[in-house]
Amino acid sequence: MRSRLLAAAIAGALTVPLLGSNLASAQPREVTGPSLPETASSTAAERASDALVRAQALFAEKSPAAARRQAETTGRDATLVLNELRQVRSELSAADRDAADALLARPTEGTPPTFPGEWQYTVEEEAPVCGPTVCVHYVASTDDAPPLTDTNPVNGIPDEVDRALAEAEDVNDTYVAAGYRSPDRDGTLGTGTDKVDVYLNNIGEFGLYGYCTSDQPAKVGTSNYWAYCVIDDDFSAAEFPTNTPRENQQVTLAHEYFHAVQYAYDANEAGWFLEATATWAEDELYDSVNDNWNYLPFGQMGTPTTPLNTFAGLVHYGNWVFFRYLTEKFGATTGSMPNLVLEMIRRGSNRTGQPDATAMESIQKELKQRGTTLSKVYAQFAVTNRNPRKYYAEGRNYDPAKPAKTWTLTQSKRSTGNWQVKVRHLSNWPLRYKHGRGTDARNWKLRIKVDMQPKATVPSARVLVYKKNGKIVTSTIRLNRQTKGSKVLPFSSRSIKYVELLLINASPKSNEGRTTFSGSIFRS
Repeated sequence: MRSRLLAAAIAGALTVPLLGSNLASAQPREVTGPSLPETASSTAAERASDALVRAQALFAEKSPAAARRQAETTGRDATLVLNELRQVRSELSAADRDAADALLARPTEGTPPTFPGEWQYTVEEEAPVCGPTVCVHYVASTDDAPPLTDTNPVNGIPDEVDRALAEAEDVNDTYVAAGYRSPDRDGTLGTGTDKVDVYLNNIGEFGLYGYCTSDQPAKVGTSNYWAYCVIDDDFSAAEFPTNTPRENQQVTLAHEYFHAVQYAYDANEAGWFLEATATWAEDELYDSVNDNWNYLPFGQMGTPTTPLNTFAGLVHYGNWVFFRYLTEKFGATTGSMPNLVLEMIRRGSNRTGQPDATAMESIQKELKQRGTTLSKVYAQFAVTNRNPRKYYAEGRNYDPAKPAKTWTLTQSKRSTGNWQVKVRHLSNWPLRYKHGRGTDARNWKLRIKVDMQPKATVPSARVLVYKKNGKIVTSTIRLNRQTKGSKVLPFSSRSIKYVELLLINASPKSNEGRTTFSGSIFRS
């Protein structure tokens, strides 16, 4: 769906006093970051009821201003919200199952009113317009109708319908040429022609760009499902002021159709993975639109202290950049697309009788196949995101996160004292040391000490020295068996702009640990 956009000290943390201060016995202060939503314990029935409420909220009547706000914040959520509803349908009461079926129903099922709803057609549809793989459905009246202009070509079909079909077929062909399965077919549903159905509907009034979902009955043993898709009928600038209508149609079809492809492998895969890779895919197909740049502030590029596999808010959309990092690093292609994501998706499918790997397992196995590990790759990804301009093809357009905290050290204030952070799995903390008054002599040095979280978190500490000539020198603080380490670096204001400490938890497991650290300057 489119949208716009720590408490106790570690025992013996630092055993060497800095500049006469007994920091080993000092209580570390804490650097705090954004908090993650808490997952409340609840019954299956309660979770199912919550899923229904969230799905109903997507299609609630909204003012134009409220619809725009939804598009800008959560408008991309419909595919995964409806997917969750499909998965928990059996846990609902009989009445609530009827309500869920209405939300999962195709727009045409409002006429006759099997499942009447504001999001469904209220008049009979026109004859669907079909290509080799896709059929596009539309109506010729009511506010669900696309513009009926028929000029290019003059063929009795609205231009908007012709364009939607051409774009959908191109998207399908690009994915198939890249090695992906075409979406599973739905037999006689939709058109009766066993093709992928795309419906044009005025869902922009709800703040929605598009979604794909499934009305296939629940299956046992496999998790691949057919899908149908709904996209806005015209992407009018009044409803979607960012990008042109054509660009919005393009990236919406690329993103949502990729969900239909994912469903052909495993519709029950982790939500963060489904959304991050679909957002990655839209940029592979329509690189000049760059709508996905809007999400970078919410993922690890802009909020690195939030774990990579978080499925909340807009975080998962912003983490498309992780897959861009991987596919720029491992550039082998099939067709016109990097094939690394394809292999990860294949590993997560059990339709061929293979074990149904989780998204994280699929990522780890594919990276192992390519001669590395997720922990190694993640640590370098964290470093790369501090200097995207240098490392990414389009990195000049990516803004790295601001440091979680910055200290200014001067001739009279030479130590930060002890500080502490809680580093969650697959997350990292950038911290900055600036020099102030009296540090222009060439022999000023910065000493950084760390006492990191347990080895199980695959901890690492990287240091980046930003020089005034524009160069950035990166190094690693070597950790001993107790995961403690220190490093001395140049810190003269004559040549150094600032120094950053990057604390990393590269474990893919849901564990965390507290890291105590300090910085101090001295003259050598």
